[in-house]
Amino acid sequence: MGFRINSDRRHRRQGKFGCGVAPSAAEAVAAVLFAALRDADQWRDKLTKEEDLELNRQLKLINKPATKSFRTEFGDIVDCIEIHKQLTFDHPLLKNHVIQMMPKTIPKGVADEAPTYTSLKFMPKKIWCPEGSVPIKRATKEDLIMGKHLKSLGLNYSASTSRHDFSVDFRGYHYALLEVRMPKYKPLYGARGRINLWNLSVNATQLSVASICIVNGPREESNSIQAGWGVNPTLYPNDSRLYIFWTADGYKTGCYNLLCPGFVQVSTKIVLGSIIKPDSVYNGPQYDLLISFHQDPITGDWWFMFQDEYVGYWPKKIFPSFNKGATYASWGGEVYSPLTEPSPAMGSGHFPEEGYGKCAYVNQIQLFSRHQTFFSPHEDFISIKADKSYCYNALDDENVTWGRYVYFGGPGNCTF
Repeated sequence: MGFRINSDRRHRRQGKFGCGVAPSAAEAVAAVLFAALRDADQWRDKLTKEEDLELNRQLKLINKPATKSFRTEFGDIVDCIEIHKQLTFDHPLLKNHVIQMMPKTIPKGVADEAPTYTSLKFMPKKIWCPEGSVPIKRATKEDLIMGKHLKSLGLNYSASTSRHDFSVDFRGYHYALLEVRMPKYKPLYGARGRINLWNLSVNATQLSVASICIVNGPREESNSIQAGWGVNPTLYPNDSRLYIFWTADGYKTGCYNLLCPGFVQVSTKIVLGSIIKPDSVYNGPQYDLLISFHQDPITGDWWFMFQDEYVGYWPKKIFPSFNKGATYASWGGEVYSPLTEPSPAMGSGHFPEEGYGKCAYVNQIQLFSRHQTFFSPHEDFISIKADKSYCYNALDDENVTWGRYVYFGGPGNCTF
């Protein structure tokens, strides 16, 4: 079968966004980022004594007492937090939650694959937390300032936030990806793929991510989870970072990584928000990350797996729509930039037509069924979406080695 590619240079968005609903996870995050980035310098210089005290108060609520702390080779501070004292248990729905250290049901084939996908080579070195604790990147005042527009810290849940509350131009958001839309009678219960890792150079007000995303529910109440790598010099300086993002109510609440209650971390090895290395090299060695979501059919919890490691899960109570599975999944890249700047690079910074070793890819694209197996999506449900294909594009195909895969990306440097 030949490549399927979105080659229509006149393509328009028609109200669609990369993660399937408006706004997408990357777009919602980008909106928060840009609005916050615009204000961050003013805040740093103009914080009143009362505002500074309030930020310190919130940091004390978010950064739980550590049993041990580390400074990574990249300058981050990582705290070892007792697993039952992590921030997520401040969530009102999780007060009496019983922690699950592993899914009750392991998907078929996952245990056999684990030795192939070691996670530690991508993580900061010499981070070992005592038994009963988990490693969590310490939040800073900058994190709080970035999150203030969405109340993404989860301390004061907002019931009224919508995309119209962001004083940001969404025309700066673009995507190139493979998407799967399932009929309601045939929902999916997870998704996975291997995301090619690159390190891009973007400006402080820009965002570029490569991710896997799944969505369910009405547009204004959508449930969504997303994971992959992202680059933004202000939110997380220095190189590509591992991230998760989630919402349970159409992006009114939810957050990046562990900045709000909701995700239960159980891994003692993986640090969300940490730099991931090594990077792929143009026309040289290639590296990729296995990202996987699946719902445990016994508990209803949604598990996130990075390489061979179960990082943690979103309890069933967090997601009202996900109890019935999901209807949408996507794999690929998304970018955001203010219109006053040329758009940033996506993926490797090269077009998908250049092929392996030069452009970014996601391979081994699979969905998770109610029968506890991963399977390749059927051709009838697959489509390629790229809203500005002269800047960023995507093409997909299938072979014996990679299964279903998508090449995506572009150099950007476009003005709109």
